[in-house]
Amino acid sequence: MSQSTCAPDAASILFNLEGHQVVSVERTPSGRRVLIEPIAAEAACPDCGVLSSRIQARPVHRVKDVSCGGELVAVRVRKRRLRCPEGACPRVSFTQTTEQIPLRARLTTRLVASLAQAASCELRAVTGLAAAGQVSWTTVMRILGATVRVDGDIDRRLVRRLGIDEHRFRTVRYLADETGRIKRVEPWSIVFTDLDTGTILDIVDGRRGATVRRWLAERPRWWRARVQLVAIDMSAEFRAAVRFALPRAVITVDHFHVVARANQMITEVRRRRSQTLYGRRGRNADPAYRYRKLLTCNQENLSVAQRGRLAEIVEADLELGVVWGIKEHVRQLLRATDTAGFQRAWAELEHAVKATRMPEAKSLFATLEAWRRPLLTFCRTRVTNARSEAANLTAKNIKRIGRGYTNHANYRTRILLYTAARKAG
Repeated sequence: MSQSTCAPDAASILFNLEGHQVVSVERTPSGRRVLIEPIAAEAACPDCGVLSSRIQARPVHRVKDVSCGGELVAVRVRKRRLRCPEGACPRVSFTQTTEQIPLRARLTTRLVASLAQAASCELRAVTGLAAAGQVSWTTVMRILGATVRVDGDIDRRLVRRLGIDEHRFRTVRYLADETGRIKRVEPWSIVFTDLDTGTILDIVDGRRGATVRRWLAERPRWWRARVQLVAIDMSAEFRAAVRFALPRAVITVDHFHVVARANQMITEVRRRRSQTLYGRRGRNADPAYRYRKLLTCNQENLSVAQRGRLAEIVEADLELGVVWGIKEHVRQLLRATDTAGFQRAWAELEHAVKATRMPEAKSLFATLEAWRRPLLTFCRTRVTNARSEAANLTAKNIKRIGRGYTNHANYRTRILLYTAARKAG
């Protein structure tokens, strides 16, 4: 090899690989190639610990490293195979290792750290990370999986407020079961979030309450005893699982889904009334259809012009005005902050529902009645599942960047690393 024009010490400083010095550098058609070797001339035997400087061989291995000077460099490391001077030691010889290049390593420690950091701090596809480091996709995922096993210990965290939410992991598939019948499979994931910090604790494959119960049962008893409150959507299976696994924790329901359920009631009534009055779906000529978004808007946010359009809808169909008033009663119920205010708002809502015969309103009230205690908990604590929803958005963004995931373990690894890095930062 041709010697570098720079002094060896200067080249070693520029290359900056701890514990190694640059022996030579050459320019090849494919780029630069660097030969390095450990600085220390002696090392301890792994078995007996006796220091040795007697060189038996100098094998040269190829390793991958981070870019130097804006481009990737082909790195060759000249190791020392040392002979153990202790006659009673069963090991005859051993290879000198360093912190940056462990035994049988093909990647430097700083390259492994840079790949893990890039995957943790940036929304980048794994293929892009692998191409930047000139390694394989499986190598990057193996590094990320090892990092999660070290940093992602759920049982060490002190969680007082737990959020549970689900989202679709991948597209719907149609698979044949054991009898040959085709069935629809919707892969879902459940996200467990620490509501105090916004940190994602875990992502579990599944959607049913049995998945939640199993995950909670895997936590230590002291961990479950520390959980004081659990925020969920209006899922009866999740509620039953939480009550079984965390009997001392109180459950609160997210108010966003309660309002969404009330708005769904308005949509159902509007569609039914269109079929009853006109025998068809709504058209732009119908005020209820033309201004349908106003029926789901908050009363206090309406402008003067919007209030006039809402009055036009009510004048054309009085039932829509009644169901809109019930929706506002639901919102008034959610604005209560104590038990007395909640009871007054509940009595007003119950009176409004009983005054009408609309099945949609009675169905909504039956649902709210089944969730009355979690609703009261929300009004008293004002704890929502917003951070779980934000965690779901982060998971979906990672899924889009990666163009989808087919392996749930890899999907879980990317999400846990990214959220842990953001929280640490």
